[in-house]
Amino acid sequence: MDALWPDDPRWVGPYRLEGRLGAGGMGQVFLGTSPGGRKVAVKLIRAELADTPQFRTRFRREVDAARQVGGFHTAQVVDADPDAASPWLVTAFIAGPTLQQVVAESGPLDPDAVLRLGAGLAEGLTAIHRCGLVHRDLKPGNVILADDGPRIIDFGIARAVDASSLTATGTVIGTYAYMSPEQIRADRAGPPSDVFALGSVLAFAATGRSPFDAPTLLSVVQRILDDPPELGALDGELRRLLTACLAKDPADRPLVAELPTRFAGAAGSGTAAERPERTVVLTPAERTRAVPAPDPTRPLPAPPAAANPSAGAPPYPAAPPSAVPPAAAPAPGAGEAGNATRKLSRRGLLFGGLGVAAVAASVGIPLYLNRGDDEPDAPGQAATRSPGADGTTFEGAVSVHAIAFTPDGRTLLASSGDGKIWHWDLSTRRGTTTRVSTAEFIQANEFSRDGKLLFKADKNKILAWDVATGRAVGTFTGPTDYRGQDGHISSMSQSADGRTLAASTPKGQYVWDVASGRGLAVHEGVKGGAAAFSPDGKLLAGGSPVQVRRMPDDQVLLTINDSAGANKAVFSPDGQILAMTDTLTTIRLWNTASRQDIVTLKGHEDIIQTLAFHPAGRFLASADMKGKLVLWDTTSGTPSATYKASGWIQSVAFSPDGKTLAAGLFGGSGPSGDDTVRLWPVP
Repeated sequence: MDALWPDDPRWVGPYRLEGRLGAGGMGQVFLGTSPGGRKVAVKLIRAELADTPQFRTRFRREVDAARQVGGFHTAQVVDADPDAASPWLVTAFIAGPTLQQVVAESGPLDPDAVLRLGAGLAEGLTAIHRCGLVHRDLKPGNVILADDGPRIIDFGIARAVDASSLTATGTVIGTYAYMSPEQIRADRAGPPSDVFALGSVLAFAATGRSPFDAPTLLSVVQRILDDPPELGALDGELRRLLTACLAKDPADRPLVAELPTRFAGAAGSGTAAERPERTVVLTPAERTRAVPAPDPTRPLPAPPAAANPSAGAPPYPAAPPSAVPPAAAPAPGAGEAGNATRKLSRRGLLFGGLGVAAVAASVGIPLYLNRGDDEPDAPGQAATRSPGADGTTFEGAVSVHAIAFTPDGRTLLASSGDGKIWHWDLSTRRGTTTRVSTAEFIQANEFSRDGKLLFKADKNKILAWDVATGRAVGTFTGPTDYRGQDGHISSMSQSADGRTLAASTPKGQYVWDVASGRGLAVHEGVKGGAAAFSPDGKLLAGGSPVQVRRMPDDQVLLTINDSAGANKAVFSPDGQILAMTDTLTTIRLWNTASRQDIVTLKGHEDIIQTLAFHPAGRFLASADMKGKLVLWDTTSGTPSATYKASGWIQSVAFSPDGKTLAAGLFGGSGPSGDDTVRLWPVP
């Protein structure tokens, strides 16, 4: 749950709002408290939708539909006011992560677990269909893994089977990757459409991806209409059931009422393929001990409590904790091993049947440290000790143009100005390098989200380098007709799925396909400034003033007023905030949902060089040319912590677990110093 923003309401009807849970296609979702003290999920409709009579009709239908559905596998509606100035809907609060979050954090589920999940979801769909309704938007983000079993949420586009469509001919609603062929064709979508979506959701749970995954929306649609599903190595009864659910012809799919028994029977029959054991880090007391696989027929254990929006889109999934085990001197970014083990093992054992193997802890090695005020150690004082509030220094890079943690939190990467990529192992503190080219001019550098590539601008091009080998693997060409530095690249951003790269130049904003290097678009009206993809890849912000585009159809949504100073920009992990430099020394926070300013952050005395959001989203880091780094609380708009380095900070990054903040400097503490990487614990 995130804290309420300054412009959020404190009450909706008789319900007091406590915090933000997430956002769906129709509005914001809050955690609320009823007059009697019960926790509820409150969906508040977006202002731009509330003024549309057609939408109010649809929302009233949603309320009527959701009130009819009960049972163990849905979120019960407890109150609503479709006629309020801002319509709202209140459902029972269900604690638990979404299926999307669990798979993103812990990987695909055990086949037996998928079968038991299928039995629960099929039972929920049966209850929905008995009321004469079709959900029409079943997807991993609409499945909550509660302590008493899976729940289907968000009736945002559910409609009565016999009701006329509220959309124009040819319009489709829902998430394409989980839609049925008849939905894509805009045919009548009855109960068999939900059966198809169920097959897609369970395939995602078993393999970690949609069975019709493809690089483009057009390819996804084509695969759903014409190609068989991609089910990987799945076999046995699970594969047969999913194949039946994913039949192209609705008449060939099984009836939903018979699926709970078929899924449950397969789960208990031993026909699902065995899943290999998973390896996790255990506490010292648990080392060398293997945990036996639980009985798959036992009830599901309770998953970790998590904010549960009754909304279409799940919160941006938090990165799993660093897997570095505890030692004499804990690695920056590594959580306490017992906590990391408990979190991962509870997720891993969510559906039972997952074996766990123990691994030994590594030996801690002291760190090279500097004080927070960058003064040298006193004579005779040890230069190696555990990290404290004054931070840690890694030496080697002569200057740092980009810095990043690998997704597992075990390695810190830095792009050095002398043409090297530094790799520091955070468990051993040892650094190694790979050699790449040295750019003629200082331009934008950025690591890919998976830490496998370095995108490095060189004049009017971006070169992609393999981080592990130092081999050039791609070229992205920008302006070809320019003078001086008018075609040079000032900012770049990679989409969350890694497939698209965007960059800002004085000649316009360029967009490329990462796999092929092919240019996708040139926005000549978007010149200079920042380039930033939203976490879900649906928005691309760029230019000065900032223009916001909807992706992948590349449609301009709006230009943000008075944003000519936005040379740096970054979206929050949930996509709700766009942080951008307002002047050279101030930062502007802009609400992407309401399209209004939240607050202006003032605290720098020199030019701001970089911005980065904490993985949990509440904190924003900013750093300037004088070495001042500020950690802002975006709820209150005030500094939460301030750090000081020896000089110009060019890049900052948070560890995946959010416990460590790293900064890359252009120069060290001395004229020829290479102490250009600083790390601080996040309070």
